[in-house]
Amino acid sequence: MTGNRRRTNGEETWYRLREWTKGQAAAERLSNHILDSEGYESIDPSHPLGGRDGIKDMVCIKDNIEWVAGCYFPRGQKSFRTIKEKFLNDLEGVEVNSVDGLVFITNQELTLSERQELKNLSEHHIDIFHLERIVGTLNSPVNYGVRLEFLDIEITIEEQLSFFAERDKKYQQITDTLEKLEKVIKKDKNSQVINEDDEEFFEVRTDEVISEAIDELIEKVWYERHLVRKYKVENGLETVNPEIWEGALKSANKVKEKYGEKNLGPYDDFEWGMLNGKLSALRWIFGDEWDMLDT
Repeated sequence: MTGNRRRTNGEETWYRLREWTKGQAAAERLSNHILDSEGYESIDPSHPLGGRDGIKDMVCIKDNIEWVAGCYFPRGQKSFRTIKEKFLNDLEGVEVNSVDGLVFITNQELTLSERQELKNLSEHHIDIFHLERIVGTLNSPVNYGVRLEFLDIEITIEEQLSFFAERDKKYQQITDTLEKLEKVIKKDKNSQVINEDDEEFFEVRTDEVISEAIDELIEKVWYERHLVRKYKVENGLETVNPEIWEGALKSANKVKEKYGEKNLGPYDDFEWGMLNGKLSALRWIFGDEWDMLDT
């Protein structure tokens, strides 16, 4: 590295992570961002500033699985034996906290065989965020801000171009979707389909049909949010007025009976995004603002 120019090809992120000097609190807070970026939800840190944590740095949920997370960010590369000892200590938190999996987040290099050896130490779910995986996560456009906060790495001109290209791609996807919606809502009341003088034919749906679809989506989105709150209530992470909670449980049972449990959440990230996107789009047709997702 010459002058003030940082290392390229992701190496600056790699070196600053491996030579970590910011301590445990910053490591746990960075890990929180990493887990959020990778689809973990209801992330609840224990004691980043020190204290008895019950063999867990944080608890979280993903794919309807409850996890404990352990963070290991020493300075410099350690031996696999040392890494394994820390992993085994964090693994005890799975049984102690009665959860189903361990997320092990570390700034250490781990080969494929070493990762597999760690996973073979338990029959529980194991997810390992090793050095190279974390580098890839932090070097993605969505995490440039997190990288700047914790590693003091500003974006390069090349990364700015990448960021804007990704943004423009999303804008184009939205534009394409809006154009298709505009074709759909140009309906002929005396016809069942619309021919827009191209090869696409669109079925016209009545306001009543769209309204029924909106009601169904609202109930499914509400039920998914209810599942998250139910987990927090049952695990003492949140309190709700008993009368209100009793009503919520009754409402949830009605939704379950109406649609069938197999047709409801929990959803993966893609399914959850599609569900909210459909609701937002249909409400927009009826005059609501974009991103209107109240249930």
